[in-house]
Amino acid sequence: MKKTLLYILIISAFASCEDVVDVDLDSEPPRLVVDALIRVDTSEELTEANIRVSLTSSFFGEIQPAEIESMQIQNEENGSFVPYEPVPGEPGLFRPFPTTVSPVIDNKILTSFLTNPEPVYIFSINYQDELYLARTSFIPTTPIDNIVQGEDTLFDEDDTEVIISFTDEPNREDFYVFDFDFGEFLTVEDTFFEGQDFEFSYFYEGDDFLLEPGQEVNISILGADEPFYNYMEQLITQSDLGGNGPFQVPVSTVRGNILNAEGIDNIDIFNNVDRPDSFALGYFAIVQEFQNTIVIE
Repeated sequence: MKKTLLYILIISAFASCEDVVDVDLDSEPPRLVVDALIRVDTSEELTEANIRVSLTSSFFGEIQPAEIESMQIQNEENGSFVPYEPVPGEPGLFRPFPTTVSPVIDNKILTSFLTNPEPVYIFSINYQDELYLARTSFIPTTPIDNIVQGEDTLFDEDDTEVIISFTDEPNREDFYVFDFDFGEFLTVEDTFFEGQDFEFSYFYEGDDFLLEPGQEVNISILGADEPFYNYMEQLITQSDLGGNGPFQVPVSTVRGNILNAEGIDNIDIFNNVDRPDSFALGYFAIVQEFQNTIVIE
């Protein structure tokens, strides 16, 4: 009984010494965040091309949806365009909508509009009376040849290995982004295997992903040009450092290809304005995707 009383007195003494410490965190005005990665299955007639727009907030605040004035994707070569509208009941999410001239059916874009390799596509957003622009072209890729489950582990006996093989396109410089589901991504370039079959292993680490027998995992290969490849590589690196997925708020700002175009004369040059920090986070890309599903044994 005396020992119990002593323990209570000691705990109370430590608790009474606790002080509240106010941490002054750096903050900046909300910045536009745009997830405009459009994945195209060229075997389908229509492509779902929804785009999500949000705002950054303070360190402890929640990410808020952004209210924008207008949004569209335009074919620079012939001037045809796809306008966007808010998705009912989904704040911050926007979808293509049909007009008498836009190539849109059932709020999806005609795949043929997105896959012409020649034109440049211009993505534009009007937000708070300011214009944001990005440019891209359709980026093809090669299909996955095979996915099998391996038996090796990396750090833990609960790790799950998948083995992916694909054939690189000859006479073309290729960059790849692999989507391993669960917000896991990997970048690969063909410098050392151009035009050859390539096979590699990816491990779902047991501490983070305890995959169960019978569970389906979707794995995709995405086309990428060098700027998009570099952008994803930076995001993946920072997400590893911060413990976040690559599409969470990164440890520090990773600049994409969406810039504030108010007052500039050339959107290919980022530093020709007096506001070098005026840009949106996120990326606009139109990429070919091949997706495979593996069932965990």
